[in-house]
Amino acid sequence: MDLVYIILIGAGLAIMLLALFVRQKGNGNEPEIRTQRSAQRAELEQGMQRFAKQIKQEQAAASARIQRSNDELLQELELLRKRVEELENQRHLAAQAKAEPIPASEEGKAAKGPEEIDMLALRERYRRVFELQGEGLSPDEIAKRLGVGRGEIDLIFMLAAKHEGRQNHA
Repeated sequence: MDLVYIILIGAGLAIMLLALFVRQKGNGNEPEIRTQRSAQRAELEQGMQRFAKQIKQEQAAASARIQRSNDELLQELELLRKRVEELENQRHLAAQAKAEPIPASEEGKAAKGPEEIDMLALRERYRRVFELQGEGLSPDEIAKRLGVGRGEIDLIFMLAAKHEGRQNHA
């Protein structure tokens, strides 16, 4: 029996030595694996940093393009506003030029002041509105022909109706 114990103790020692040897050999590979993982991690982090930097650069470039575009649109809008003002002035001058010339008897009155000129222009416009109404044109057609809004034509008719109502009561 003593021999069996000695063999078992020897086998146990052999297994322990073998386990210790295998463990030491395995520890030799572990630092190498850790080095590879840390190198991969560092490479991945560098790639992420380059990607983030590239995104920031593209964002800055896009912001600059948007700002330039906004500036160009604002300049174009200002030019269009000026052009609209010019066209409205031209239309106003053309509408005044279409009005019939002031007779010689009324030229002295027109020379008195701008308020009287405006009144004469209004009277001429009113006369023209009622003339076109007499021809059978609708308020929309009158407004188009005179180059004014439909609301102005309606207002002229409304004021004329009130004026006639006052004259009939007197």
